[in-house]
Amino acid sequence: MPEQYERGYITCPDDLSIEVVDSGNAPIDPFYIKYALFDVTTGTEVLIGPSQRDPVRIELGSYYAHFQVPENAAYGLYRIRWTIQETSSSPQVTVMEEFEIVDALQFQAQLYTTIQADMIARLRRLLRDNNPDRNYHFRPPTSSGTINEFNRVFAYIWEDIELIEYMEQAVFSINASPPETHFRSIDDLVRAKRDWIPWVMTGAMVHACIALSLNWIADEFDYSIGGVSLSIEKSSKYESIKQNAEGRFDKFMENKTRTVKIMRGLRQSRYGLGVRSAFGPVTGKGVLTPRKFIGI
Repeated sequence: MPEQYERGYITCPDDLSIEVVDSGNAPIDPFYIKYALFDVTTGTEVLIGPSQRDPVRIELGSYYAHFQVPENAAYGLYRIRWTIQETSSSPQVTVMEEFEIVDALQFQAQLYTTIQADMIARLRRLLRDNNPDRNYHFRPPTSSGTINEFNRVFAYIWEDIELIEYMEQAVFSINASPPETHFRSIDDLVRAKRDWIPWVMTGAMVHACIALSLNWIADEFDYSIGGVSLSIEKSSKYESIKQNAEGRFDKFMENKTRTVKIMRGLRQSRYGLGVRSAFGPVTGKGVLTPRKFIGI
């Protein structure tokens, strides 16, 4: 099955890569290596952009095609053709690989269950990470992210796999909080206790804010030169949001004891206890023994 990408996706070293080796299977940097992209969505192969694109070198003999999928790209099949020449006197060799551009919802549905995809969308809405072009006022929209030949797209803050991790951590916390529950996954919890979705969301928000705080701790700085100072500090703001979410999550855990029914047998000592009533303990005469013990 061809690799699948969404609109706006920027390829990385794990995507559309190629390994070049010599006759002895040792990696080499060839004399010439280029690639071209083709649109095959209409059934006819159509060249997209330049016919000779420069790949990005990862390491000796390893390259990948670095480009951004346009926001208006047609859904369907595409091809990449690599042209490689080992030495200046060697013949050129062409290698072809196919990939697909798919709808974001279709792509997500293949990675996650219906419940997980719904939970990701819910958590993004709560975190205001569902529409970057509208919600992030100081970031350029994706359509304006290209300047000359340099692309930088400001999209979602959290990746889907990160949000899944945060929600799973919340489920683990819910399970571990007494009384113990045994939800093996997000899907199990939602099916059994749909009313607990706010608990999962709040717990996930705690972990999401912790992650951003860690990033901003590394990026914070104070700088001053020529009477002009610049200070960037955001970790404390995410820490404040985290603490607020933690307080709400703790309240949810307190309520958990009121919403989980526990049925356990009453454990009684085999010896030394009688039946007590308003008229006092009821026992047989003499020493209380297992034989003379009066049960309920």
